[in-house]
Amino acid sequence: MIKTTKCLFLSFMVASVALAQSTVQDALFNAKQSSINNPDPAAFQAAQTSPSRSVLLATMLSVVIPGTGELYAGNFQSGKYALMAEVAIWVTYGAVYTHGSWVRQDARLFATEHAGAAFNGKGDKFDVDIGNYASMSDYNQAKLRNRELDLLYTDPSYNWQWDSDAARTSFKNARIRSDQIYQNAKFVIAAAVVNRILSAFSAAKAASAYNKSAGVDGAWNIEARPTSTLKVADGWSLQFSYDF
Repeated sequence: MIKTTKCLFLSFMVASVALAQSTVQDALFNAKQSSINNPDPAAFQAAQTSPSRSVLLATMLSVVIPGTGELYAGNFQSGKYALMAEVAIWVTYGAVYTHGSWVRQDARLFATEHAGAAFNGKGDKFDVDIGNYASMSDYNQAKLRNRELDLLYTDPSYNWQWDSDAARTSFKNARIRSDQIYQNAKFVIAAAVVNRILSAFSAAKAASAYNKSAGVDGAWNIEARPTSTLKVADGWSLQFSYDF
């Protein structure tokens, strides 16, 4: 939890600095436009130092928090969808993970009631073992037959004894269901990764477009356009170029 809080704080600080830089750059860019419309030697000289949008910074911002790179590059119209998707993804992850925790906790409470099992300080392997064997004695006998002496339970706190095979099966099914729910949470994390990749490309493209509009030479440009060949996905390829 502490690590998560630190990461969120760091992400907020990076985004804040970038947005502050963006505000200053917009003001300088407006000053340049004004100097063009109303020529003044001193003002025109200052306008030549008008800032650009860093493609790298825009990309990194969207990797940290999708949508912030587009905001920095002046194109939040597209970035807002990435940000909304990010919020939806993490809300979904929290709901899925919480559901899995509830199912696992209910299963363990059931095992405590029907098998006398104590789960404090024990890993997930213990959940698997008590779901597969009627008692600690049956488990240890099976390990002795297989000469797996290092897997024996010798601590009395690991003792369990199911009151019926139906109860054991019910616990095992609930434990498997909770594992499946946790696996689904990993797919949500994969969606978050994809969202960051797409937002990073969008932010890089937005920064490149901003630099072109500001008359900045040597801006990186990233484009996705239809093609008849298959490179990234059906009908699409990614083209990178550096404009001089």
